Amino acid sequence: MTQIAAFLVFLAMGVTNLLAVQAGLTAVLGVPVLVALVIAVPVFYFRFVGSAAGIVGAIVGWQMSVPLAVLLFCWPVLVYGFLRGGAEARSVLARRAA
Repeated sequence: MTQIAAFLVFLAMGVTNLLAVQAGLTAVLGVPVLVALVIAVPVFYFRFVGSAAGIVGAIVGWQMSVPLAVLLFCWPVLVYGFLRGGAEARSVLARRAA
């Protein structure tokens, strides 16, 4: 069940990122939506370039605030850092208790 939920979350994130890149291209270049989608797909394919383009697209195309756009596309990194930090803290505390 957890794997299905994770898949659905990352699928939704991917579609959101692709649509943000498309909205940014439409707003900046003024190209039609389908042409922007064709351009957005290869840009979206590259991990960090696609995320950066998604952030810019959300800011320009959807008029989001910068912190909200960054949070929308970077929350998995923040969650990973939080979980990793908690695991490291538990490991250090377990060594001290032993």
